[in-house]
Amino acid sequence: MVTASGDLYMSLMRSCTGWPSGIWVDPPRRTAPDGSAFQLQRWSHTFEYAVVAGHGDWRELRLPARGHEFNHPLTARPRTGAEAPAPLPRAASLLTLEPAREVLLDALKPLGSPLARGSGAPADPGRGVVVRMHEVNGRPVRARVRGPVEWTRGARADVLERPGEPLAPGGDGVLDVGLTGFEVATVLATPSAGPGQDPGPGVAAHEPAQPVHTRYWLHNSGPAPRGNMPVAVYLSPAALTASGPVTTTVRVGSELTDAPVSGTVTFEVPPGWSAQPAELPYALGPGGFTLAEVTVTPPPDAAPGRHWLAARLSYGGQTYEDAVALDVPGGHTGPTLVSRLGVERVTVREGERARVPVTVRNTTRGPVGGQLWAVSSWGTWPGVGPGCQGFTVAGGQELECVIEVDGSAVPPGSYWLMAKVAWHGCVAYTEAIVLEVTP
Repeated sequence: MVTASGDLYMSLMRSCTGWPSGIWVDPPRRTAPDGSAFQLQRWSHTFEYAVVAGHGDWRELRLPARGHEFNHPLTARPRTGAEAPAPLPRAASLLTLEPAREVLLDALKPLGSPLARGSGAPADPGRGVVVRMHEVNGRPVRARVRGPVEWTRGARADVLERPGEPLAPGGDGVLDVGLTGFEVATVLATPSAGPGQDPGPGVAAHEPAQPVHTRYWLHNSGPAPRGNMPVAVYLSPAALTASGPVTTTVRVGSELTDAPVSGTVTFEVPPGWSAQPAELPYALGPGGFTLAEVTVTPPPDAAPGRHWLAARLSYGGQTYEDAVALDVPGGHTGPTLVSRLGVERVTVREGERARVPVTVRNTTRGPVGGQLWAVSSWGTWPGVGPGCQGFTVAGGQELECVIEVDGSAVPPGSYWLMAKVAWHGCVAYTEAIVLEVTP
């Protein structure tokens, strides 16, 4: 805020200490190393601001464009000969919006959102791209959209990419779009066929830790797993007392809207136990589901304690899993996994690396697979990893995972670090420790 006297005031941070983001949900309650709530953010922060001054109003100074340039600086890296043996041109543009700095790009993506609508069709930019842009000066303008090759056709669209008014490319293959002041417009553009090129493998929408727990929301790890879980298996109830044969309900569902799917659900039972049936074939139409039952029988001498029944299916390069706890009376009660950090403080010099051991102990009779996240202060994420890793710890055993800190990727300062562990619908956090990066 700028006052009439020319003073500039900025609010750097605001923290919520109340419900919901300031409240710890999963017991035991965890805090920053000094005992404060994480929302108070009592650790090192770096703020970067740019002050632009000049004659005229904000339009003449082109402040919207300058703000975008400051917040999204151009990133460059050297190319190796193996990446591209052919020389690059001295000047090239993949997308140009004109008038420059009066029409700004908001999004550029392949046409279609197959994950959002549950489609099995791949997104291919060769079939078309979506250009979302807006006018920044509050004045009508004729915008020109130029691609790396000529456009063969185009259309205005809504945010769901449903085509509306057609747009005919000009003689130079450029799309011309009329915008009103501050209008946000979505344009569908189809490129002409370029020279045949191998697009490469792309980025697979796969979770780094397999299998993927189908009741992902219980792990508080995001809105959905990568790939959007088009096919899933669920077991209910979540726990059974196994004094003898017990039965669980199996549900297989498909979120695909334009393709059938078939496969087999496999069941993993403890050694000496049996499952009937041992596997469950399924064939589903778009949006279909099926229900079945599986009966698990323990041996007469089943060891007291918690065992596991796991149901798994595979689709699209990922494995999806749900599990039921099988409790034989007389065994251990309490947390099934216990985790802790192996150090009380981490100090790493700028440019050096440090390893933080994380111990995971399994108190049950059977193997438990899960995910371990490195959780740390904002600003440290480029240097703390892996962000997520999978693990499997045998029954009654202990496993050591490792979080690495790269001092060259974290600015000097004082931060915090902890680990989050999730398995079979359960979540636990270690205590937070001080992470200090020194010059």
